[in-house]
Amino acid sequence: MTFQFFKVILLSEKEEKLVVRKATLNLRRKYGRSKQITIVERDAFIPNSIEKEIRESLSKRKSILASDLALKYDLRISTVNLLLKQYEEEGLIKLLDPTLKLKIYVPKS
Repeated sequence: MTFQFFKVILLSEKEEKLVVRKATLNLRRKYGRSKQITIVERDAFIPNSIEKEIRESLSKRKSILASDLALKYDLRISTVNLLLKQYEEEGLIKLLDPTLKLKIYVPKS
């Protein structure tokens, strides 16, 4: 098992940084193809500039999913879930159907 670090991405602003560490893990097998696993480690906070971008883009969307925002801005899903709950309390968005397991938010209009 070998561990190779191949990328460290820093998105730096004046006082805030978003650090994402990516690594590949080679799993060697005796026979057949060897497996490569990519491991991504993200920060648990959202910089102010990205939060402003998210806040501005909410009104333009038809539906808002935590996984979509996490993929687009390269954030943790748990962090985005907390942010969406905060926006719901502020009244920017509302939950489409509270009975669903998948939380789909809609901008309030």
